[in-house]
Amino acid sequence: MRNLTEVTQKMILIIAVLAGLICLGGLVFFRSMEAFYFANGVILASALNVLKVIMLEKMVKKLSASAESYPIHRVYLQYIMRFALTAVVLLIGVFVPFVNLVGVVAGVFTLPLSGIGMKFFPNAE
Repeated sequence: MRNLTEVTQKMILIIAVLAGLICLGGLVFFRSMEAFYFANGVILASALNVLKVIMLEKMVKKLSASAESYPIHRVYLQYIMRFALTAVVLLIGVFVPFVNLVGVVAGVFTLPLSGIGMKFFPNAE
């Protein structure tokens, strides 16, 4: 994590905190073995969101280094790849019995919520 920017590190931290809070809420709500399945889904989707944030930062670094010579089809390809990864994780939530789909969906929402949470860190660059 040394070569990640401050913004990326803070987004990863916010994603981790949100995932922990969602898992804690699932533990309180389910109070059974289903809480662990819910936590599996949240952790899986949150790990995906961390990967997507890192992929996005690397793409932005490449774009800023060579804005004119960077092929635009690679930007679209990575955009589609991020959507495909999200679809794969959602399918895992549907078909794998020890992963709760509701947990996966809740974990997927940690990325947009972390973007909203970044407004509390106005000096991050």
